[in-house]
Amino acid sequence: MVRIWAVAMIASLLPSPSRAASVEPLAGTAALLEGTSCNVVIVPSDKGLLLIDDQRVTDYDETRTALDQAFHRPVIEVVNTHWHLDHAGGNGPFANAGALVLAQVNVRARLSAPQYMSTYKKLIPASPQIALPKQTYDRSLAFRFGGEEVRFVHVANAHTDGDTLVRLVHANVIHMGDVFFNGLYPFIDLDAGGSIQGLIRALDRALGMSDGRTRIVPGHGPVATRAELAAYRAMLDDVARNVRRQVAEGRDLAAVLGSKPAASYKLEGDEDRFVAAVFAGFAPQRPGS
Repeated sequence: MVRIWAVAMIASLLPSPSRAASVEPLAGTAALLEGTSCNVVIVPSDKGLLLIDDQRVTDYDETRTALDQAFHRPVIEVVNTHWHLDHAGGNGPFANAGALVLAQVNVRARLSAPQYMSTYKKLIPASPQIALPKQTYDRSLAFRFGGEEVRFVHVANAHTDGDTLVRLVHANVIHMGDVFFNGLYPFIDLDAGGSIQGLIRALDRALGMSDGRTRIVPGHGPVATRAELAAYRAMLDDVARNVRRQVAEGRDLAAVLGSKPAASYKLEGDEDRFVAAVFAGFAPQRPGS
């Protein structure tokens, strides 16, 4: 009865198909906003909304308008799956409107200081004080929000050093953040502590938290099944094994890139950037590097 009520509640609060807002029921007590910059999971309660990720600051009006049309209630809590500003850029305006922002401790540390992203050759300035998470956790955290039990698990050195898997127990949903890019080559942020080894371990953790009915929400791309997540994990492992073998044979980055170890997967995005990040996870470090 609880699940039936939850689905009915979500459906009653969502806009009709004729409206432009891309908010839809996800499962049980959860809904999904397919935003311009990332996927946002929404958990409603009588008092307000919990958001998992909040897009860029420039997407705030889009996010807020879609939420207003769907729920007619304030955002009272925001969770950041990691520090990148396409997921945490809305912290400031949501906090200014009264929301509490929560994240893993490394997210607050990275948002508090300038971050250089060598992939884009860009220095990201520190976020303003209002945009910093006011509540942090280290390894795990759990609490109730409305009718949902929300669990947070830190997966270390995966996409970054501050990634959180968010599990909604009753809805049977896991928001992966950018630990999972569905249909795209992964981006491993080496500057922020990411690694191919940690990424594979994080996927193993998520697979262990899920079953055949779990809805898997990636940071980018369509909602997936556990089987699709397992296939993604197998792809990572295959490419990692290939690159590790070539590194052991003494091949340099140019040679590894030229061998196109990920080309057969036909994913969107930057294949060479992904392979270079995998290479960095296995290449010996030179003294002083």
